[in-house]
This record gives sequence, C-alpha cells and structure tokens, in this order.
Amino acid sequence: MSSRNASALLALAESIADGAPVDWDAAEAGASRDEQAVVRQLRVLSSLASLHRSIAADLNVAAPPRRPAASPAIGSWAHLKLIERLGGGAFGDVYRAWDADLERDVALKLLRTDAASENINASRIANEGRLLARVRHANVVCVHGVAVHDERVGLWMELLRGATLEQQLAAHGSFSAREATLVGIDLCGALAAIHAAGLIHRDVKAQNVMREAGGRIVLMDLGTGREADGRGLRAVPELAGTPLYLAPEIFLGAPASARTDLYSLGVLLYHLVTGSFPVRAATMDELEAAHAAGARVRLRDARADLPAGFVRVVDCAIAADPSARFETAGAFEAALVESLGESAAVPAAALPPTPQTAEQRSSPVRIWARGGLIAASIAVLIVVAFVGWPALRRLGSRYASGSGIPAGAVRSIAVLPLANLSGDPAEEYFADGITDELIGTLGRLGGVNVISRTSTMQFKGSPKTVPEIARALNVDAVLEGSVRMLGAAAPGGSAGARRVRVNARLIYAGTDMPLWDRAFEATASDVLTLNDQVAKAIGDAIHARLASSQTARPAQDFDAFDLYLKGRYHWNARTEEGLKRSVQYFQEAIDRRSDFALAYAGLADAYSLLGYYGFVPGPESRARAAAAATRALQLDDTVAEAHGSLAVLHYYRYELDDAEREYRRALELKPGYATAHQWFGYELAQRGRTAEAIEEMRKAIELDPLSVGVNGGYGAVLIYARQFDEAIAQLAKTAQMDPAFARTHTELAKAYLMKGARDRAVEEAQRAAALGVRDVLVHAQIAYVNAAAGRRSDAQRQLREILDRYRQGDTAAAMAAAVAYTALGDRDQAFEWLERARQISDPEVTGVKMDPQFDPLRSDPRYAKLLAAIGMAQ
Repeated sequence: MSSRNASALLALAESIADGAPVDWDAAEAGASRDEQAVVRQLRVLSSLASLHRSIAADLNVAAPPRRPAASPAIGSWAHLKLIERLGGGAFGDVYRAWDADLERDVALKLLRTDAASENINASRIANEGRLLARVRHANVVCVHGVAVHDERVGLWMELLRGATLEQQLAAHGSFSAREATLVGIDLCGALAAIHAAGLIHRDVKAQNVMREAGGRIVLMDLGTGREADGRGLRAVPELAGTPLYLAPEIFLGAPASARTDLYSLGVLLYHLVTGSFPVRAATMDELEAAHAAGARVRLRDARADLPAGFVRVVDCAIAADPSARFETAGAFEAALVESLGESAAVPAAALPPTPQTAEQRSSPVRIWARGGLIAASIAVLIVVAFVGWPALRRLGSRYASGSGIPAGAVRSIAVLPLANLSGDPAEEYFADGITDELIGTLGRLGGVNVISRTSTMQFKGSPKTVPEIARALNVDAVLEGSVRMLGAAAPGGSAGARRVRVNARLIYAGTDMPLWDRAFEATASDVLTLNDQVAKAIGDAIHARLASSQTARPAQDFDAFDLYLKGRYHWNARTEEGLKRSVQYFQEAIDRRSDFALAYAGLADAYSLLGYYGFVPGPESRARAAAAATRALQLDDTVAEAHGSLAVLHYYRYELDDAEREYRRALELKPGYATAHQWFGYELAQRGRTAEAIEEMRKAIELDPLSVGVNGGYGAVLIYARQFDEAIAQLAKTAQMDPAFARTHTELAKAYLMKGARDRAVEEAQRAAALGVRDVLVHAQIAYVNAAAGRRSDAQRQLREILDRYRQGDTAAAMAAAVAYTALGDRDQAFEWLERARQISDPEVTGVKMDPQFDPLRSDPRYAKLLAAIGMAQ
C-alpha cells in the first residue's frame, strides 16, 4: 500500500477520534476495493463513537468538588480578583482568580507573608515562574506571569479543571497498561519540551500530573526544577523531589539529569498500574538502604497480567544503572508507542481481568464516558491491521516530529497574537508589532494562505482552544508563541542592543498536536531577520518555499523601527485618537530616519483612514496621504502597503487604470494582503466588473474571515452585482459579527429594499439610526429607505440635517445629499450635488455606475456625462 493511501486511512481514524465530520461516500468512492471494506468498518465505528459521546455529555458527570474558601473576604492581588481558595501548604495558598487582562480564570499560587522561610519560598515561586515560562507545550502547564505585589510573590497560570493521576488512582484503582502508556506518551512529550529548554523537572510524580475533564494530560509544578549546566542536561546536586520517585544515583550525590527525570516517569507508570512502587520503604534511611542493596519488586511480579512490551519499557526506564535507561524522552516515547502496537495485537478475551475491572463494572458513567475513546481506538487498530503497525508508526513519528509533514497538508495558517512575556504592559505594542511582521513575512510562503491580523487579533487572550480557533478561521494550522525583550537598554543607549526571544509553536488543527516547536533569539536590531528565520523554519517544516524579501529593511536604526511599531499599534485601533497618535509616531520614525519607507507607508495609511472616517477633511487627508505614499515608493518601490495606498488615492482622483495598476503591483508583492484584495474588489464592482470583484472579495474573506469590513464589503459587492438574496445572507451574517457597525445595517436595508421587502428595510434602517453614529452617509441611506417606504417627512427632515452638516464643513455631506435627493425624486438637485461631490474628488461618486439606488437617474443625459467625467463608460 502506498504511504498516501495509508495517510488517508489514518486521517479517517483521526477524524473519528476528534469527532470531526467525514464525507463517507466520498471516502469510499476514492478507496480501492480492499480499502473500501476498511472504510465501511470505520463508518460503523464512527456511528458508535458519536453515540457514546452523546451519552457521555447527557450524563453530566460532576467535577471533583473544590475546597471551600478560607474566609468570606477573598479580595484581590495585583490585577487579579481572588474568587476562591483551592488549597495551600507551608509555602502559601492557591486561589482561583479572575485575570481581567486575559479575561479568564487563572490559578494563583501566592506566597504567605508569614512563611517561615520567606526568602527561600519567594525565590522558589519566582524560580518556578521563570522556568515554566520558558516552556510552551500542550502537556506542560502554561504560566502567564510571576510578580511581587504588596510584598507578596505570586505566580499565576492556567486553571486546570480535573483530577491528578494520584486522585484518579485512589478513586478508580489501577490503570490498564494501555491507559498508562497513553499517559506516558504525553508526559514524554512534556519532558522533551522541558529538556529542550535546558531544564530538569526533578519532581515527576502522580500528584504533579493533572488529567483535565477533556482528557488532556498536564505536567505541573516545576518548583524543584533546576537549570541544566549546559554540559549535558545535569543540575547541581541537591536532594529534591519525592523520595519514592527518585533515581538511586540521587541518593549517592549524583546530579539530576534528563535520565533521572525519565526514571521518575518510569516509576510513575509503575505506580499507575500497580498502586505501589518498585523500591519500597517507610523512611529515608530504609529507602537509601533498599537502593544500595538493589531491593526492588519487578513489575512482572507486582502485576502478572501486563503486556510484555509495556513491562519491557518500564523495566528499562527504572533500571538502576543510568546508562541502561532511555537516553532521551523521545527514545522513551518511541518505545511506548511500539509497546502500544504490541499490546493492541493481543485479543481482549485472552487477557486476565485487571484490578480495576470490578470498579468499572459498577460505574456505568465511567464506561459510557470513555466509549467514544474506545471506538476511536478501535478505528486506529483497524487501520493498523490493514496498513501494518510499522507503516503507521512511521507516519505518526513523521507528524510528531514535524519534519515529515506531507507536502500540501498545511495550506493555511493563522498566527495568533504573540504573548508579551516582558512583564511590562507598555511593551504590548512590541509583541503585537512582531505578530504583524511575522504575518507579513509568512505571507511570502508559496501556496499557503496566512490569515490577516484583523481576524486573528480577535482571539487575543481568548479561552478558546486551538481547534475551535482553527474552525472559526478555517485553517489547517495555528502558530502561537511569545515574545520577550531581555534586559534593559543602557542609559543613553539604543534599545536595539537588547535581545529578543521568540518562542513559536505550529499546531495542526485537526489533531491539536504540535507539528513544530522552536525558540529563536537575536538582538532587537535584527528582529526582522529573526522573523525571516521563524518563517523559513516553518516553511521548511511544511514544505513551502519562502520567497525572498525585496523590501529594504531598517536594520541600522532599531529605535526608528520601534517607533514604527508603535505607530502601527495605534493605527490598528482605528479610532480618531489612535489614528492621530499613529501619525505622531510615524512622523517621529521619519524624523529619526528620513529614508524609512515603511514609516512613510504607515503615514499614508493613517491619513487615508483619517479622511475615510471623517476625522480630517477629505481633500486635506488625501493630499497628505498622496505625498506620503509617493515618498515611500520613491525610497522603496517594493513596499506593498504604499502601492495599496497609492491605488486608493488614484481611485479618489478617478484615475481608474492607474489605480488598478497599483493594486496589481501591491498584490504581486504581497499576495496575502487582504485589505488590497478587499479595496480592489470593491472598486472593480463599482466599475461593473462584478465577476472579478466577487473573486477578489472571496479571496479577502479567505485571508480575513472575521473582518466586519471585509464581510460587509462583500455584501455591498453582491448588491452591485444585483445578487440580492446572496447579499442579504452575507450582510445578515456580518451584522451578527458586529451588531454595532451601522453601515452593515444600511447596506442590508438597501438589499431588502431592492428585493421589495420594505418593512425589513425599515427595520434595518431603524437599527442603524438607533446606534447614533455621526457618519453622514449612514444618515443618507436611512433617508433613502424612509423615502422609498413612503415616509417622506422623515426623509426630508434627514435631508435638512445633511445640508446643515455640509454648511458646517462636512464635505462628505455632498454625496449624502445626492443620495437623499435621488430617493425623494428630485433629479436636478441630485445631479447638482453629485457634481459638487465630484469636484472635491469624493470617492463615493464612483458608485453611481452600479449602485441600484441610482437607477432613477440612468435615463437622464446628465448621467452619461457624469460617468464620462469620472472615467467610466456607461
């Protein structure tokens, strides 16, 4: 069988495990005759898995109760609101807390102020936070921060809901070999990440591993962990950890190492399947003596029914001689995976009953809750039997390492906002800026769509899981990570001398498994080169070529680039204050470096939006934007954003062919430039090229699926194309995304009006009016709907308000007046105000060719003259 066919069957089994939908008819049609039998078996198991999942959900299994709060007055610490006390010890207390910045529950470990060894404990908690923050892995608890507030040290991390393995062992009895193996595979991945970060955990035990309600295994508490010395992952000798899990050499004064962590993991697996330990003692002296004498209970003697492969792996992990153990977590994991295949081949009826069988038989909740997992496991075994375990193992290891991801498996990526781990909220702009730059750099990957920041920023601080985010954005993979600025700039020195560390992890959406996980570090002045390194590494992993950048880099002056990032940060707010502050930062960057093309492009974008939103008079904003965009391209003709800005400005001046040329150049330089696809599509629609326009808008939505502007713009294009039913559906969806965006409601009202649904049109117009926005074109559309619905007095009142706005200097009111006069049937006044709008180069005039609300004017000779004046043929 080809690896391609094996991959297809494996993907079906994974879909069953994930509960993802499968087109079974298509799967069977595309399979060979032999494979079709396997597909049909998988289809039956998929139905069983769905049944078991639904039953498990209906049973509503309760989570273990938490300990009550210590006192009614919980209070707050730093920016965290304390909700309830979960537990504590000599070091301090653990609380469930609300993090207002992240907008989620977190677990807060807070040092007692009266702790007996205050300095030691403070150092321990701070050390735990520092160490854990260096590790990002699905099976390692995620630390959000560590700080000192009110003279108390606190560490806050993700709040895990579930039970520790020790609690599960006490409640349900010993694990099966298969259950323990699956736990071990996850923990090997966790330890591999910890060791890759240059750390030793030193306290792997059942009490420090949580199984969440959804089944995720999480390794916690790195408080006894230590940094390795850099010469082979060995920590300073010191007796730390839980004695029964410690390797024998630790008692002889040997340093902790990766192999001592793996020994502890081996003991953990032994403990899960037996409830006991290989070396048993009641005191430390007895334990030391037992190790010295080699007195241990072999796993086979402790439990005779275990599969030989599992016993062999655990025996290797807990060998007394360190050199006889697994050398790395990866080697341990590979052995566990292989043992899983061996044990799977043993018929269930041939195995003696396990110690937990009676408990499971009396607990239907547990059996049904695991039914979906059982069905999914059987699905995988069917594929194993058909393609052979070695083939499946090769495929699995290729996916796990990230080095063998099949070409074409990842065609779309979303970059989630990188977390700011600098500890200073004032540096949030830097993390967001690096995210934006990374999105832009990844956009040079051939054949891969990279989602625009407008959509991904909506998930900043979101509690949603990676699969949920991937489904919302319709992507194959998600990149998440963090940025940390190390150290502080020397007094009077440049911030460019500081170092920047970026941790990045690429997660495959279908399985929520990491495909690739790496850390990068460089001086701040080389941060764009660092972005290239990240993007190239991702491209290598997914077999996508990173096109070389043609854009000049401002690497010689980091401070100018830093000001540029601050400008983009405020520009992205799209508020009047934000846009005006962005102008200040872009100008400061230009003052520092007069040949900084990106800063000029940013300045052009800022002035364009200031005029578009009416914060600055249109003629003034367009003149300043044109000057900045032109200067940017004089300095560097490869800045896509500058070409995009110049295209808009050409269009404002009715230089339509020049605008199209600039759009095409922008998209040639940056194919993933969603905003350029959106603007180009909108303007193609206004020129009557609606088929091309729809194609551009669909591409924009593919790149920026959650943008209200992009989705609403697509609805407007559908109106120009006279596809009113499709426009209503698209705009109704957009209104749900952001009910407070008034233009969506007025466009939806227009679509309803064109369909003859006047009552629905009035409802949408009223929703827009209730938002109380100052946008004069919104008021014009409301007047249009009122006039068409026979509410002329309301339309006339709104027209008077529009004319007052024009007299007060609002130049956009000229086009608004033309819309209102058209609705009221006054052609002469409509053409007079259209001409006024044209003379000030109002870009909205270009809509008269295709917008159906101007249909009453088309038979008038003045209509053809107007189109000719703006460069459009009738």
